[in-house]
Amino acid sequence: MNTIIAATDFSTAGNRAVLRAAYIAAHTDARLHIFHAASMRLPLDQVSHFAVLIEGYIDTLRAQIQCRHGPALEVTGTDAAEWQEIYEVIDRHRADLLVVGPHVHPNGLDAFHGTFVERLAADCPVPLLISTSDPAMPYRLSLACVDLGPESESAIPVLRNVAPEVEITLMRIDLQTAESTTRCGEPGGEVISATLEDTAQAVARFRDQVGLDAQTRIIAAQGDPRARIREQVASRAVDLVALTGADPMGGVQANFVKAPPCDLLVFPTARARHPA
Repeated sequence: MNTIIAATDFSTAGNRAVLRAAYIAAHTDARLHIFHAASMRLPLDQVSHFAVLIEGYIDTLRAQIQCRHGPALEVTGTDAAEWQEIYEVIDRHRADLLVVGPHVHPNGLDAFHGTFVERLAADCPVPLLISTSDPAMPYRLSLACVDLGPESESAIPVLRNVAPEVEITLMRIDLQTAESTTRCGEPGGEVISATLEDTAQAVARFRDQVGLDAQTRIIAAQGDPRARIREQVASRAVDLVALTGADPMGGVQANFVKAPPCDLLVFPTARARHPA
């Protein structure tokens, strides 16, 4: 990764997301850019004062980050007039990842979280990490929802950059499949179910192409993706869910990101990556 952008409203949740982004930037040798936009209209006589205040907040975060990760980590910032400028900032800085928190401001005026996060989950042109966890704790177990296509293949290296120490479990949700679980490499293990038997070679090819080992856990599930994801998070202490594939949010309604069961890494659709 070259550039990571972290959007914050300087709330506790927003700043925790910035610190998570800093952790990722530090171990990927990326630069970090902090993005802020005013969540309310300001009287003209307060604009310059507010700008100085925001600059101070960014300087404080920069000092905290560089104290933790060293002065070599480059930290810059943007104070925008409105949240929609995030798209231009992503493009101008050629960002590889956007990190936000799910916090909803108590006065309902928050610009970055809640509805902003839902919008980004649908049309962000780069992978979007919605972070709720302690930024000092590395991810240990990730559930990657995949469709076994090229978009899912290209997502796995990004997932590994975001979470280099994580154990990855692959989950394919198919409404036509009876729920079952197996491990690639076990005798007969390539056949997940009778319905998915014709995907066995695709599963093996996917595993090999992305460099996953023979013990990678494969879950085939039926039903509501949100329920299946929550079940895995609760039963196996998953701390990062990656939504990948041609339609990453397929079956997962946008409001799922408002109260995620753990950190979410949402990959962009082809249309979001290459807008018309």
